[in-house]
Amino acid sequence: MILPLLTGILATIIGALPPGASNLAVVKTTAEENIKESLKISYGAAVGEIIIAILALCFGMMAQSVYQNNLWIQISFSVIMAGLGVYFIFKKQKPTDEKKSKATKFIRGFLFGIVNPPVLVYWIALFSMLSGYFSINEGSPWPVLLLFFAGVFIGKTATLYGYARLSKYIIARNGHFKTLVNRIIGVVLIVLALVQTAKLLFF
Repeated sequence: MILPLLTGILATIIGALPPGASNLAVVKTTAEENIKESLKISYGAAVGEIIIAILALCFGMMAQSVYQNNLWIQISFSVIMAGLGVYFIFKKQKPTDEKKSKATKFIRGFLFGIVNPPVLVYWIALFSMLSGYFSINEGSPWPVLLLFFAGVFIGKTATLYGYARLSKYIIARNGHFKTLVNRIIGVVLIVLALVQTAKLLFF
């Protein structure tokens, strides 16, 4: 019975390692505040990841078809990503409203986790691949599904915690990183938008 849990953890870590919105939000929050606060984003993102995995499990092919057959949806995500990148590059560092941010961190993490079409495609492809080795679908026994999605939560939280620890380590060794974090996030978002645009144009 431990196999579904381990599968969920490993599959989520592999999917969550590339830098994405939730990863960058964790890095930013760690740089501006601390790891404890960034964990609130991590928990929200993990819940969002579970919902995406459930959607992929139940409506995978339908959701993928809607995304791939509507070019405007794909273009919109690229534009939004690039726009956020430009915003972060030119954003000036301001004091954090800690009281306000604490109330919204979980929701921010949840939104970053769930509004993520590439991750939906990843889970659809993963379930398709796993079907040849490990039987999990909407008809699987509840204990199996609960263990698998518990693994998803653990894997996402652990990966984002790793990003937070890495951010703290870099800040400790390079004090300038804290002031550069917005620009780094902006550049990463623009690169991701360019990669997405290249996929639309050439693949």
